[in-house]
Amino acid sequence: MTSRSQETSSVEKDISATSVDVLIVGGGMAGGLLAALLADTGLSVLLIDAASEPEMPQGDAHARVSAITEASFNMLNNAGAWSRLPAQRLAPYQSMDVWDADGNGRVTFDAASVLASELGWIVENNAITAALYQACVARNFDWRCGVRIESLVRENASDESHAWRATLTTGERYLATLLVGADGARSMVRSHAGIAAAPKDSGHMAIVATVACELPHKACARQRFMETGPVAMLPLFGDQHQFSLVWSAPPQMVEELMALDSAAFSHALTQATEEVLGACTVMGRRAAFPIQTLHASQYVGDGVALIGDAAHVVHPLAGQGINLGFLDAAVLAEEILAARKKGLGLTETSVLARYQRRRRGHNALMLNALNGIKSIFEQRDPGLRFLRNAGMRLVNRMPLAKSLFATEALGRNGDLPASARSCGK
Repeated sequence: MTSRSQETSSVEKDISATSVDVLIVGGGMAGGLLAALLADTGLSVLLIDAASEPEMPQGDAHARVSAITEASFNMLNNAGAWSRLPAQRLAPYQSMDVWDADGNGRVTFDAASVLASELGWIVENNAITAALYQACVARNFDWRCGVRIESLVRENASDESHAWRATLTTGERYLATLLVGADGARSMVRSHAGIAAAPKDSGHMAIVATVACELPHKACARQRFMETGPVAMLPLFGDQHQFSLVWSAPPQMVEELMALDSAAFSHALTQATEEVLGACTVMGRRAAFPIQTLHASQYVGDGVALIGDAAHVVHPLAGQGINLGFLDAAVLAEEILAARKKGLGLTETSVLARYQRRRRGHNALMLNALNGIKSIFEQRDPGLRFLRNAGMRLVNRMPLAKSLFATEALGRNGDLPASARSCGK
């Protein structure tokens, strides 16, 4: 694979290459949503996915899950994917409980405060990807699995309708007007486009696992903030006695926790959660991964747009990562279709600039807010701890403030695309 973006010296067209309007690199949730929103629009779109064909999960819940907001539900619904998710694998949650381990600060809020039936849904990541894949295949969308890009070259041609030349590992060649990087935090597309995005170490790692709990979770998402980092308990489907764990802590502590056997780890988790759900028993394997944050210097380049983790990676403490990625995909789809309706080229500066303007500022605010929350709860100064707990108690006594938290959890704020606003439950 070429190591950097290149320009060809020839303006001759490659007649053996297939022309497409949009080439999406990456078949995860963000790339899959963009593909589903662009299917049946009259545009020629191709998605290249290095992974194998997505399959709907069976049996026990998978450890990697996302907290899907109302806005994300709307986008998935409009893309034809939500109805393909098995109802028995969805875990709607109606309330949230957040508290400080070092004091008596606590904030609780629920969907009823904003006249909603739920704040969101906990859904397995691989189930979402499988549903998006099925929605695309049902409309004969070209989602190519198990294929990688061998080389990616920027054309230096007078015909700007074909900006990028991609050669696949199968030997097939494509000429794409717009190249979309949906290929994760280590985005090859971002690298080839010359867009800077230096990852920042958060100082934390995260342990994820599926956990059985003694007491029913009652459809409540819980999070306890400790000096070492937050521990999140996300309710799973079933009999209300399982949750998905995301435990953030410094690397040395994570190493020690991962070295424990299942019984010892379960005991440590029970203590860390203050037995709010009774005794905890870890199910199956645990996984740990470093937590880094990342924000691309720009979301667009010459014939390129970035979405999802290719553009930004946020701390998982609020579970907002994929919701931001879905908004990227939906806004980009909206701008692409608006440009086509106006007769504008997909790579017109104004088209890509509008996408970047609508998304980068909003994502930067979320990134900074999450970093700020993490920093506040890591403070050990007694005075700051007192103010932190006093602030949480004050917020918990203010219905208006709690309704604002609930509105944010639903994803109703910001410059929402039309596909995120329309609701068809």
